[in-house]
Amino acid sequence: MAKYDVTPELASLIKSIRIRENVTAKAVSEHIKKSQSYFSKLEKAEIKTIEQDELIDIFHFILGSEEAFQNFLNSSLFDIIVASDLRFSDEEIANKIWYYNFDQVLRMIPIPESLVDYLANELEQNNISISYLCDRINGNEAIATSVENLDNYSYNTWHMVVEDGKVENIFIKMKVDFSEIEGIMLKKLESTNYITLRSMVFYINVIKKYGDNKNLSRSEYNEITSETINLLNSHKFYSLEEKHYLEQTANSDAERDSLLSEFDRKNAETINEIINVFKLCSDVDNLKTTKYLNRFKKNLDWDGGFILKLISCDFYDINNVTREEKQQLLNEIYELITKYQNKPTNDKTVEFYE
Repeated sequence: MAKYDVTPELASLIKSIRIRENVTAKAVSEHIKKSQSYFSKLEKAEIKTIEQDELIDIFHFILGSEEAFQNFLNSSLFDIIVASDLRFSDEEIANKIWYYNFDQVLRMIPIPESLVDYLANELEQNNISISYLCDRINGNEAIATSVENLDNYSYNTWHMVVEDGKVENIFIKMKVDFSEIEGIMLKKLESTNYITLRSMVFYINVIKKYGDNKNLSRSEYNEITSETINLLNSHKFYSLEEKHYLEQTANSDAERDSLLSEFDRKNAETINEIINVFKLCSDVDNLKTTKYLNRFKKNLDWDGGFILKLISCDFYDINNVTREEKQQLLNEIYELITKYQNKPTNDKTVEFYE
């Protein structure tokens, strides 16, 4: 089972997210079936390591939904990396393995169509089958030969080899399914994690340059890794770490804006459109709009993932309804809220929303 070192920034992240979401330490302790003393030590970085499944379970419980968890990976985690830049040297950051897995394995990213089209062309031009590509990825030939007892390491997780307090190697042992790679190539999957697409591009480049040769030098593998990351960047498919680096090294606002993917732009446009609607409502009735928006903010604080799912319901498909009928719909919703408010406390549990 993969474990993370409990670094000060990881401990601080757990505590700050828990407080922000108004979840008690006692509730988390009971959920993970550990003592309050253990969890208190965890939030103080007095626990040395934590298993990956337990850490994910803690964040899921605190955040309350998969959507909120994904939002956390794309926002709060990025903030922690930025903050780490201020507190630690590059070498110290490189030693913190926990966010590699959050960033590149757990975080789901929209797949650019241009990248899939590029990969399809490369597979065709170089006569590479999806089955052969999967075999090369799952062969994990690029892992350094100095890594001993490779069978003892779990799949699809970043690992560190440390000797005498020094990180000797950082690697990931991949295992992908044919159906997943096929789903990406057929554009049936809208999103995937960073490391899967990176592995696909990496091994296509290996096959293009060296064919069936699986005994490349470390410098040759490093060169292909650099080419792979540059290609992914050109299609605006970034890891958080890489995106942060590119933003930090951009020479102008225009250059930073150019890093935005189509998905980033659409997301920003949608947010701006929503803000404009709120502004229009405020112009019509400032007091009432402010009151409603304050309630909306409280709802988001209560469970952002649930509220996001709720407002995505297709109300716009309800056609030919009168104002009175809309009011009746609201009344029914209010009645449901009252029903759940009156439930005994021990019946209220955290749910995940599909």
